[in-house]
Amino acid sequence: MVHISTRTSILVVLLAPLAAFLAGRVRVLSLAYFNAPTRMPSYANFTSYEIKFADRIRNCEDALLVEARGLALLACDPGRETWNTVMGDFADSVEPDPNAELYAYKYTDPSLPDTQSLVRIEVVGLRSELRTLGIEFHEPTSTLFVTNHRRQGSRIEQFHLDLETLTATHLRSLSHPLIRIPNSIAALSDSEFFVTNQHHFTARESSRLLWAFETYVAPPIASVVHARILEDEDEDGEALDAAVVARQAYPNGIVLLNETTLAVAATNKRLVNLYAVSSGSTQTQTLHPSLKLESSIWLPFLPDNLAVSKSDGALLIAGHPHLPSLNKFARSRRLCHRPEALAEGGQEAQKRMCATTRAASWASEWTPKGMVKHIYAGWEYPSSASVVRDREKGVGIVAGLYAKGLLVWRD
Repeated sequence: MVHISTRTSILVVLLAPLAAFLAGRVRVLSLAYFNAPTRMPSYANFTSYEIKFADRIRNCEDALLVEARGLALLACDPGRETWNTVMGDFADSVEPDPNAELYAYKYTDPSLPDTQSLVRIEVVGLRSELRTLGIEFHEPTSTLFVTNHRRQGSRIEQFHLDLETLTATHLRSLSHPLIRIPNSIAALSDSEFFVTNQHHFTARESSRLLWAFETYVAPPIASVVHARILEDEDEDGEALDAAVVARQAYPNGIVLLNETTLAVAATNKRLVNLYAVSSGSTQTQTLHPSLKLESSIWLPFLPDNLAVSKSDGALLIAGHPHLPSLNKFARSRRLCHRPEALAEGGQEAQKRMCATTRAASWASEWTPKGMVKHIYAGWEYPSSASVVRDREKGVGIVAGLYAKGLLVWRD
């Protein structure tokens, strides 16, 4: 009897991790059923909304607010349709698109005409391809960080952003062996930041099979990196002192909730991880902060970018509720967003496909007391990747990975 009990206990110990893994995968895969077009719930918890600038900008994956100025900063890359390192979509035979653009949206005055409220930021001194993903602005020092997934290799671009003239002057390009596929950045200063690598195996440089395995099986092998910019290059010729401070599945959006809590999206596990941040020693620059996983937030969608609402400290989360639709929508935009490609096809069936292919959006907020509340969920505006809000001015913005324009709501 004791022998059977021991064997059973061992079996339970061995099977428990497998059961937990399978349960997690089922929770993710179930979104394909529960968030299908005929089943997904819809939310619109605001007074009114409109889709703005659909004729001027598209594929604005990341957005952030400078609330003191009433500005939203945007990174928009039409070239994502032919070059997407995150989703593994590459068109090597296609001539590279013009560089991604940075924009400033003056959101406080709804009476301003679109030509005046949306202004392109002039980029000065950058002499390379620019394929944007995440952006981060350290307001006290006017420092702008931009992740750049150019064809020659991913890196982080650092700019000085003049908000008076809306000019971004390139300061330096930052790369490091530990920052192979940077996605989102949380700045601590003009020379220190956390950055996520959303994969360990990249779709272009690693085995495509390994990339797919990591994407869909979700092993905790991708990294969150802490980095400091060095005044002088080290003995290895590096301009960054960097260290891996956490590993998890698919780290995507990242933001500091406060001085001691860091939030990191785990996209392919439909959750956001909350880490306690412990400072490193101030006696030497070789030590880095440590992260300890404290809790996780489950969501009814796959989270992408994160932001914090300044007035109330709420964590804002945007993401993708129905992956099959997003994949189909992303593939279709290479044709549907390009009039010249449609003209070459010359088929009415292709035009109908473009009009009927859709992708869903979902944006929510989380607070420790109120937990998760949903702001918007629906199919009217596609592929939400970022959500930001200025509660005092009653304005919020959703930006879409493959969307034309922005969803702007007002309360």
